[in-house]
Amino acid sequence: MSAGEIDLQPGERVLWAGEPVRRPALTQSDLLVVPFGLLCIAAALVLMPGHNGERTTEILLLVLLVFGVLLAVVRPFLRYLALGKTTYAVTDNRVITTSGLFRQTERSRDLAGLDEPVLRRGKAGTGTITFGDRFTLAGIGQPAKVRDLLVKAIEEARSRAGSTPEPDASTS
Repeated sequence: MSAGEIDLQPGERVLWAGEPVRRPALTQSDLLVVPFGLLCIAAALVLMPGHNGERTTEILLLVLLVFGVLLAVVRPFLRYLALGKTTYAVTDNRVITTSGLFRQTERSRDLAGLDEPVLRRGKAGTGTITFGDRFTLAGIGQPAKVRDLLVKAIEEARSRAGSTPEPDASTS
């Protein structure tokens, strides 16, 4: 993502822009979901030969099998593909992510309202930065440098937000 592709607010400036340099196939959220999907697949495959041939049972086992495949295989694969079309930007006011496999959607959060960035180091000098509220910058290069930039930008945004006068409720 370049600065020219970001819809900046008046007076806003880009501090950092990038994209995932490493796309993790599995994420922390997959630690429960993928094993549950594999369990559904295994249960369907084990129960299929032994069922009594009722149509309803066949349909339920097929639904269980499809559900397991969706959780264990399709969900991580689609996320992996979508990360290939993901871009990130940090401005002096916001963190912006643009992502989507078929349709690009932009999400942004004001820096002043974010939790402190938490860095999880990955392989080959990459990492993932999370903000505690499921807002994530995954697979970025030089993650410590980006985290430090975010810490400073969040502090500055909070100090600006604290120094702006609150609107007087009596004049409303």
